[in-house]
Amino acid sequence: MQRVLRKLVQLVQNFAQSWEQPAHSGLHITIVGLLAFALFTAWVPTTFGHLPVLKVWEQQLQQPSHEVKRLGNLETAPVIFDGAPLFTLASPTVWDRSQPGNQLPVEIRSQQVEANLNRVIEGSFVHGNKDGILTNFDPQTLQVSVISLNDVPVIIAGDGYHSQPLKLVTVTHVDAEYNGQPVAALAEQWRSLIYQSLYAALMERSPEALSLHGKLGESLIVLAIMLGASVVLWLLQVPLKRRNRRLRLQQAAVAAEIYPEPSRGMTEFDLIALRARFLDSFQHQKTLQQQRRVVGFFRWLLAWAQVLVWTVGLILALTAFPWTRQYVRQFLGTPTTLLLIWFFTSLVSRLGSGLLQLLADAWVKFGAAAADDPQRDVLRISTILASIKPVKTVVVYGIGIIAALVYLGLPLSLVLTLAGIVGLALLLICQNFVRDGLMGCLILWEDQYAIGDVISTGQHTGLVERMNLRLTQLRHAGGLVSLANSSIAQVTNLTQSWQQRQEALHPKAIGPRATANGIANPFNGTDPFNGMDPFGGSDSGEPTASEG
Repeated sequence: MQRVLRKLVQLVQNFAQSWEQPAHSGLHITIVGLLAFALFTAWVPTTFGHLPVLKVWEQQLQQPSHEVKRLGNLETAPVIFDGAPLFTLASPTVWDRSQPGNQLPVEIRSQQVEANLNRVIEGSFVHGNKDGILTNFDPQTLQVSVISLNDVPVIIAGDGYHSQPLKLVTVTHVDAEYNGQPVAALAEQWRSLIYQSLYAALMERSPEALSLHGKLGESLIVLAIMLGASVVLWLLQVPLKRRNRRLRLQQAAVAAEIYPEPSRGMTEFDLIALRARFLDSFQHQKTLQQQRRVVGFFRWLLAWAQVLVWTVGLILALTAFPWTRQYVRQFLGTPTTLLLIWFFTSLVSRLGSGLLQLLADAWVKFGAAAADDPQRDVLRISTILASIKPVKTVVVYGIGIIAALVYLGLPLSLVLTLAGIVGLALLLICQNFVRDGLMGCLILWEDQYAIGDVISTGQHTGLVERMNLRLTQLRHAGGLVSLANSSIAQVTNLTQSWQQRQEALHPKAIGPRATANGIANPFNGTDPFNGMDPFGGSDSGEPTASEG
């Protein structure tokens, strides 16, 4: 495995170095262009219209909508009236919606029926009505009946103010076959259902129902409750913000005690002493970070509770008000579903971080005790955990984005293909990140160094304060320096070299010593180096600091 990773790193580095040479840039562009053209022509047929990805997309667009169900030779679609399904229509299957011929797709028929029903309740003053009704039809004189037109039942609607009835829906033998009833019985059932729904909708739109004692008052009450809940949630977030600020200040205070002011006189001996202070405060910093993580989780929950309150309140208010009820599904359905996808993606990411932390704590508790160097094991696990979490976040949110695109109607095969193309393009463009990531994997795999080690890279010598797959941050005399992992060609772990020499010279004196916070610390004596220069120098002289 290590050989494979090293070969990959070497291959990427050689390719990047050769690419940067001006004399060969034109040749490289030509070669890459020819390879891309060969792959493109081998994959894509002669006509652009038969491009596989576009062909799949075209076939997907020709499929019926999500609300249409295909049952062999039949297709069904619901009729949505006043924000709720009323009944289900059935029609013969239309296999190619781009060329339906004389067939009428069932979703088009459903839309026509919905438009006819909405004409009954649409807002307009009835001419000559002294009561000032706000709908097209009068609920007091509304009549819904079934007539026979060319031996086909047709449901119509009328009232005392319209001389011509309004055709609502035609009941076909396909509808009767799907519902398992005779045509006449199904027509009478639909007539009764339509009359009850239209009458209720018209009464909800009457002047009395729209007063403060009716639906308008209900909407205002819902908005008031939503505002009150939002204020309560905001008040709950205030102490959490203060707690997070106190923890952040405590972390800064601990860091100020560990790290001295940047100076040019810091020796390598001082870096070893700095490591001792870092290890002494490691558990304290870890505890503070865990507390901030818990506080952040509750703040995240309250923030999403705020979103939930506003979403539910808005839906209830729009649903209670009849004029906007029919638009709830149309305008709030997709945003609400996308919010749910975002919420569950974020929840899975946070739960994944917690699970990784639990696994790391379990390994420290049960595995570090049996290790040859418990202190080294603890620091290495912390380093690996800090490197894995960003990868986990990218994977989880990538899956969430794919789920959102699939919900919006894009085919899964198209989304995966585009994701692969974009990923390949990013790999070619961001070659430095690829090299950094591969070198980071090698560093972790070979345990070259970890957080808390004092290392020397030739140009810089310092304490490893942070590390991930992309970069390593060293604390040295000049402050904090960030190094890309691919730029670290040679590294010397001064901590391991010193510890190995100490164990060879004093096998009984050096061993894992438990600190007050539970982390093994070899520097807990009055003289952590026992009078010996940890870098192999004489006892009388101090080593020269390596400045970055």
